[in-house]
Amino acid sequence: MATVEEYLSQIKDLTIVPPVLLSVLSLDDDNELSFGELEKKVQSDQVLVARLLKLANSPFFSRGNPVANMKQVITRLGFKTVRSMVAMSMTDSLFSQGNYKKFRDEVWDHSVAKGIFAQILCEEKKFKKEAELAITCGLMQDLGRIVLNTIDRTKYVEVLTEFQTSDVSLISLEKKFFGVDSYEMGSAAAKLWKMPNIIISSIEDLAKPVTEQSALGQIIGFAGVIAKLTGHGKQEPGTTEKFEEYKQILNLEIEDQKVFLTAKDEKLKTNELYQFCSTL
Repeated sequence: MATVEEYLSQIKDLTIVPPVLLSVLSLDDDNELSFGELEKKVQSDQVLVARLLKLANSPFFSRGNPVANMKQVITRLGFKTVRSMVAMSMTDSLFSQGNYKKFRDEVWDHSVAKGIFAQILCEEKKFKKEAELAITCGLMQDLGRIVLNTIDRTKYVEVLTEFQTSDVSLISLEKKFFGVDSYEMGSAAAKLWKMPNIIISSIEDLAKPVTEQSALGQIIGFAGVIAKLTGHGKQEPGTTEKFEEYKQILNLEIEDQKVFLTAKDEKLKTNELYQFCSTL
């Protein structure tokens, strides 16, 4: 089987990640300069502009006052919300490359739920700066699965088929079929495409024990567990144990797991970004 390096050589000339997404992810702060750069970068993708205008003019945001251009959209929704929406819209196009239900249901839906749950957890813990990073990092953590699916779609269909009909973990099946797993592949690809260090770090957290993950990585990891337990992706062996481990390390007082999960899933379903995803 091929090595990570050999797989990288197969994808290095492919435009798997849109340049617009890479450039938007590199924007740092909500200031006048980044505001203008975001507007300029988004304007280069008319499909993306149409999606953002549709959301800004929806009942959630319009308040009866329609907007007609990206400057007005960013002013109304805010820099961070628009950047998160760009990440969602552009990663949707990545996950759509497989164009089959198994991949969308298992990988895309889980990634979106994980990112938004991570944002909700950050907001609850008053981590304002990390909240917007959490959703983007949560989305991009599954980059390795997009890459493996792009390299050999037929083989990745086999991975997902066996995963759905067995008790074997997805990461183990990736290793069995490809010789590498999506954690290794995602980290290597993110470095190849010069993604921000925070995204590379969040992907690398996936392969670490919970106690060795970064603070943001632990929140995203817990969000991923919540996503699985609320039906966004198949539960794997040890998911409930992971829930307890994250709960302790994050010092969360959760008396009733079922009540906690129900409340979080209700928050997800009414979240404007999650509802935005349903329009993609």
